[in-house]
Amino acid sequence: MFSSSVVGCANALVGGWGNMGAGVTYVLMPLIFEGLKSSGLSDHASWRVAMVIPAGICFVMGLSCLLFSDDCPQGDWSKRKQQQIEEIHYAENEKTVEVHDANKATKTKTTKDDDNDSIISEKSPKVHTPSRPTIGMFFKALKNPNVIILMFMYACSFGIELAVDNVIGYFFHDHFALSQTKAGMIGALFGLMNIFSRATGGFLSDYAYQKRGIRGRLFVHFLIIFLNGIFLVAFRFSLNNLKDAVIILVIFSFFTQACCGSVFGIVPFVDPEIVGAISGLVGAGGNVGGLIFTGVFKVYANNTPIAFMVCGIAVMVVAFMTFLIRLNK
Repeated sequence: MFSSSVVGCANALVGGWGNMGAGVTYVLMPLIFEGLKSSGLSDHASWRVAMVIPAGICFVMGLSCLLFSDDCPQGDWSKRKQQQIEEIHYAENEKTVEVHDANKATKTKTTKDDDNDSIISEKSPKVHTPSRPTIGMFFKALKNPNVIILMFMYACSFGIELAVDNVIGYFFHDHFALSQTKAGMIGALFGLMNIFSRATGGFLSDYAYQKRGIRGRLFVHFLIIFLNGIFLVAFRFSLNNLKDAVIILVIFSFFTQACCGSVFGIVPFVDPEIVGAISGLVGAGGNVGGLIFTGVFKVYANNTPIAFMVCGIAVMVVAFMTFLIRLNK
């Protein structure tokens, strides 16, 4: 959908603002809980009633998507094969053929002398009708080593984000003996960083692409994911006081989310013909990573700082897989 020069920033901006919802949740849910509690409900009832609000928002958003959004870039899924529309206008000395391909239109002109030629010559713009998705596309993507590597990369970025989102509020509550509301506010910083951090990763990837091509994207990605691992380990050693812990939290949050953006700055270049299947697999890698790293936090439930260090070491190791990616320039 997006030009290769801005695809990283475009994907990252949309995805980052979506993930920012986790930070908003950390801010709003404790406030809603406290409001219900102050109105006379018990703790037991307050958190249950509080869940009605996000459920209602999800219902409204789902209905809005169903009613007002397009099924795919070509419009309605059932009409996607009609993306090429030809409108022929005859004038006195010329005829104009307009070929509409999604959001762009081009015109070719011919004179009366060309009336015997075909309406659309061989030089006319070539329009590619989207091919029907097949299971073969999925297996083709799955057999590509670059896809597997990017799945690991996304597991160590979005997967880390999911796992940390699950534990960060409780961790600050227990480790620093903070109130539930204060711990939630600090935990919200991790998700709210998505307002710019993921987009920054995509922007840096696009900038490097303009300067150094696809190798530039890969180099930027390596730096981001490696620094992500370093600051995850550093968080383990910053827990002697709250101030240091919050500072390192913000830094590793930035690199975790910027890494998500830089991963999807690479994805469209793996195999453009099956980019949908590749995007789905890489995204699934992030979800699997979330399960794995959540498991790490459960294994070290009695020593959560060690869990952060283990995650950081894993991320640094996976970072070096960047040098195994081979893409056409």
